[in-house]
Amino acid sequence: MSRRAGFTLWEMTIVLVIMGIAATVVVPALVDFNRAPPHHTADGLMHTLQAARRLAIGNEVSVTVLIDPKSGAYRVDSIGLADGGPVTTGTLDLPSGETLITDLPRLRYQFLPSGAAIADTVRVRGTDSSLVVSVDPWTGVARAGSQ
Repeated sequence: MSRRAGFTLWEMTIVLVIMGIAATVVVPALVDFNRAPPHHTADGLMHTLQAARRLAIGNEVSVTVLIDPKSGAYRVDSIGLADGGPVTTGTLDLPSGETLITDLPRLRYQFLPSGAAIADTVRVRGTDSSLVVSVDPWTGVARAGSQ
């Protein structure tokens, strides 16, 4: 009986073909691995409104977001039994060329502990698109879409 000491040329060829197929599938996914996702019109406003809604539901308080449409400056306040008062202030992350279009001097969004909301509607105009951001009064979910 003779023992084999290595692999045959045929076995090595099959393994190389399988590795080549796997590399063809994996490499395109790795190319975009470190690339940041593209910024879309209204992302900054949507993230702020979603965070305020989560805060209202999670802490069982009313949360109000006031936004100056000209500068993008905002203030978030909470009204609750124990922890009421100012939460944070800041400026919306609006890329250059993106503006809030409204006739109102100040945008107001109030999120209730139940998830419901009382909110204004605003158009966000970007360099390549224009979206209307509205909040569903029953669920408090912010949506951006063309109208």
